Amino acid sequence: MITDQTPRRRRSFSAVSAPHDRFRPATVFTALFTALFAALTAFTPSRGPAAWIYASGMVERRWRRELRGSRVWRVPVMTPEEAARWNAVKRYVQPRADRRSIGRYGELLSGRFLRFEGATRRRFLHPLLADAASITDADLDALLFEGWRPRLTAAWLIGISRRTSYRPCLGELLLASETVYAGLGYCFALARFGTHEDAEILAAYLNRYLPRTDLRYDQPVAMGALLYVDSRLGTAHAAPFAAPGGPYHRWVDTVVHESDRPAYAPDRELTGMTRLCDFADGWTTPD
Repeated sequence: MITDQTPRRRRSFSAVSAPHDRFRPATVFTALFTALFAALTAFTPSRGPAAWIYASGMVERRWRRELRGSRVWRVPVMTPEEAARWNAVKRYVQPRADRRSIGRYGELLSGRFLRFEGATRRRFLHPLLADAASITDADLDALLFEGWRPRLTAAWLIGISRRTSYRPCLGELLLASETVYAGLGYCFALARFGTHEDAEILAAYLNRYLPRTDLRYDQPVAMGALLYVDSRLGTAHAAPFAAPGGPYHRWVDTVVHESDRPAYAPDRELTGMTRLCDFADGWTTPD
């Protein structure tokens, strides 16, 4: 029996095997596993292979338990600056008013908060007002350093509390337009400030981006914000853009589908921004 089995093993691993003696991966895997197992157990002769496998399994399970119970499992290792930004995002950007909410940033982006009533309205509004009144400049700077969700939320907090010291920063971010959706927050804050300086920033944005018919950014929101500031100041900064056949109408005709164009009319944009600002004006800062 031994003499008959030896040639078969040699033929199965030989490079000149007969065509019907095909290479069997399972056999190779078994051989490799056996060799690896023998090498590992060689380091623990007194305890034997079963003891080594049990000990290694215990070590791995203990490591996994410790890792799951540590903060490292949930949050990667960060520098103090990164940790501060992460904590600011968790506190100011992610709170939810109800089970359907994806976070505060989602409510601010969609405008769904305008339809909140009762307890849901209180759960959204009271923390928002408290955060707008208490957030530090360091946390605002941290949020404005992140992506569109933190930037959108930070701009709303700035607009609610009317922190005009952030006007230059918001103007730079709006003109740069580095991220999507955040422009709504910048325009809301500038509309809440409502000065000639804010109107000049919004007009500069429209001057830069209305000729860019290849870009669909925040042109409609900026138009609504500029019209809102004009309505408060009694000025006409938006007149050159909103005139029939002017830059704004040319942009809408080129970029927006014909069936959607009525929704982008200047008066509709003014109405939308007025709703946001009037809603904010009706809020009271909590004690």
